[in-house]
Amino acid sequence: MGVLFMRNCVLCGEPIPAEDGRRAMICADCAREVRAQYRCMETIRVPGMDGCAAALYYTGKVKQAMRRFKFHHKQHYADWFAAQALPLLAGHLEDWQPDLITFMPIGFARRHERGYNQAELLAKPIAKALGLPCQATLRKRPFTPKQSEQKDFAARQKNAARALLPMEKADLSGRSVVLVDDIITTGASASAAAGLLRQMGAAHVYLLAPTRTPHH
Repeated sequence: MGVLFMRNCVLCGEPIPAEDGRRAMICADCAREVRAQYRCMETIRVPGMDGCAAALYYTGKVKQAMRRFKFHHKQHYADWFAAQALPLLAGHLEDWQPDLITFMPIGFARRHERGYNQAELLAKPIAKALGLPCQATLRKRPFTPKQSEQKDFAARQKNAARALLPMEKADLSGRSVVLVDDIITTGASASAAAGLLRQMGAAHVYLLAPTRTPHH
């Protein structure tokens, strides 16, 4: 029966033997590598956020896996990436006291082409594990320029602020909100999102992501 549960490692793609436990999503070698090389231990600061946490550095095998998750229809990778971020949020429950999990939106065209919003796929299992509501609070304004085309943090933040709009029915009055994203890069998009969530009434806004771009 074990053969039926054979799955491939999220990071290296090699088959995981059944005796490693059929729920394992990465192989033993990659698990060791994650502990030794990829854990993000630094303090992350993003303007407008009351706190931030990221689990892994967006480099090497982790970067390749995140790209497969986002661009190559590997939606089931969300479970592994969410499982990396969840303990961070669990460790912050006392000081963050979250009431709601939300996620960065993506544009309609990109969602249509991809079929899913990767940040939403990450947010849902995290919220479910902690018994918290998961709600869309922001949407993308159509036809805004890409963040990757902006030359610096200020330009990215201005562009991101223009690109985001509130969802009409989202009432965040006095709530502590955790915003889930896939990668923290400059933090400009998250910073713009934090400003908008506060305008919508959020008392506190925190940022959680499974990955963070290394800063050399």
